[in-house]
Amino acid sequence: MGKSKRGKQKKFDIVVFPRSVLPKEKPVSLKERQWSELPSDILLKIFEKVGQINVLTKAIRVCRDWLEVARNDPILWRKVDMTYHGDQFGPNDLEDIACVAVNWSAGQLEEFSAEKFGSGALLQYIASRSSNLKCIRLIKSPVSRKTLKKVIKRWPLIEEIELTGYLCTPALCQAIGLLCPRLKCFRLNELYYPGYSHERNLIANCIGNTMPNLHSLQLIRSSMTEKDLYAILEGCPQLESLDVRNCWNITIDERIYSELERIKTLRLPHDSIDDYKFAHHFIPYTSSEFFSYYCGCWCWCCTKPDSDSYSETYFDIEYGHIMFRHWD
Repeated sequence: MGKSKRGKQKKFDIVVFPRSVLPKEKPVSLKERQWSELPSDILLKIFEKVGQINVLTKAIRVCRDWLEVARNDPILWRKVDMTYHGDQFGPNDLEDIACVAVNWSAGQLEEFSAEKFGSGALLQYIASRSSNLKCIRLIKSPVSRKTLKKVIKRWPLIEEIELTGYLCTPALCQAIGLLCPRLKCFRLNELYYPGYSHERNLIANCIGNTMPNLHSLQLIRSSMTEKDLYAILEGCPQLESLDVRNCWNITIDERIYSELERIKTLRLPHDSIDDYKFAHHFIPYTSSEFFSYYCGCWCWCCTKPDSDSYSETYFDIEYGHIMFRHWD
């Protein structure tokens, strides 16, 4: 610092100019920005964050270079998650988007997730082009059980299956267990309140008999009893994670408790489901809101099954009435 004639040190004050006094930078318009100059590795990280739906409907329209980066990198499409799309696309549009993602994966697709869409034709299309699939999640999917059995045969490496809001049957559950020897994670979550629970108990027995290699099992809102739960614990010795939230027919007795001690991650019937990823699809059937959602007639004549022993009564959440649906 400079010194005065008297030899004393000068003091300098720091002057802070208000933002309005500083020269304003000229904003760069969208046309002037060179979007194509972004490195491809940074683009891929951006694409992974925004999700496949936004990439296929928005990002690839920015410029030709972005289109080429997205189309020529199969690793980007190894995991295709098409959940949480809201109501901005119809089922047909989502299936078209999914087909493009499958094509661009170049046979390297390993995980596929769909919410509120997914026909049998789409699953067959995926199976014909992706034999290395390891994980599939279907949330409120309209695919038939017959088609699901067919496509599962073509995925010998599958390790994780999630069916939420899907009316599974003992026959389908048994087929999954027999056709997927590498299955380690199975999620079967009910969105409906079954009026006839016998088939749901048979599903628990099928899991215990055909899925011995399970490490993780989620059965939210199953109507199984503690007897069925014990059959699962006995038949799945490698089980490390178990989720039986909202399974109100289960009573945790000493026998069950001794078996549950080996489970590392355990969610019991009275635990909250608020942290479940797809909890927004559930209707609280234990409250008055659930009963008022339907006609209000909660009598035996409305909930009993028909004369066919291979059928099941359940409540269709979408339309609010009781339906009878036969097994495939």
